[in-house]
Amino acid sequence: MSMRLGIGSYTYGWASGTYGWQMSRDIEHLSAADLIDRAARLGVEIAQVCVRPSLHEMSSEHLARLRRYAEERDIQLEIGTTGSDPDNLLAYLEIAGTLGATLVRTIFTDASPGLERERDRLAQIAPAYEREQIHLAIENHEMYGYRDLADTLAQLSCPYIGVCLDTVNSLGRGEGVEEVTAALLPFTACLHVKDYTVIRGDTDMGFTIVGTPAGDGKLDVPDQLARLREVNPQASVILEQWTPFAESIEHTIELQERWAEQSIAYLKQVRARLHSQRS
Repeated sequence: MSMRLGIGSYTYGWASGTYGWQMSRDIEHLSAADLIDRAARLGVEIAQVCVRPSLHEMSSEHLARLRRYAEERDIQLEIGTTGSDPDNLLAYLEIAGTLGATLVRTIFTDASPGLERERDRLAQIAPAYEREQIHLAIENHEMYGYRDLADTLAQLSCPYIGVCLDTVNSLGRGEGVEEVTAALLPFTACLHVKDYTVIRGDTDMGFTIVGTPAGDGKLDVPDQLARLREVNPQASVILEQWTPFAESIEHTIELQERWAEQSIAYLKQVRARLHSQRS
């Protein structure tokens, strides 16, 4: 089975309103249908609707129409929320079932020390996710260490609760890409490819981490995808982007569009090379 590629709300963070909400509040943000259309246009298999637009604010009829819209375009849906509140995670499990989504991503931006609270909450909802055979993927974040996340998942030992491995989020905690990948890859159900580079300041004191199109930065994308394929060939690969602000919100949205097209073309090339190496 060929590796499944996708785009999502954070591919187009400025246009979807997940980034720069105040700056972009006066423009019409991307809808879930817009993301599906872009996935179809780019020739990828998945659209990950994550945080914005807010799926929990949609009626069941709207969600049913959205599912049909995706199925007509042969796009698989994944969805996302935030936090560890059991009621919210169960609500998103129900939304996933209505949409035919295979994965719910969440992120703990206010994690307790050691993730003990999150572990207890996840234990409450694990049977429901396992019963419905829908994956809950927890995204690594600078608010907590990758070791704590790995330990939490090992203690839960639920095949349907795993990791959404973001390639650069943990840099904000001083944790390197290689060490985070090595620890979390065995739990990974979804990989967020977000390339980056490091720029030294004008005074030679300090560095700034900035986004780049996939393949143009310091992330070893072929290695990441090859290792993921060995561990979990069913995992999805979603492009995310840290597109810098460029003069105006309109110019920034145009830039992230160009980056998305370039990045998806690159990821398809990497996928094709990996497939040919295995054949």
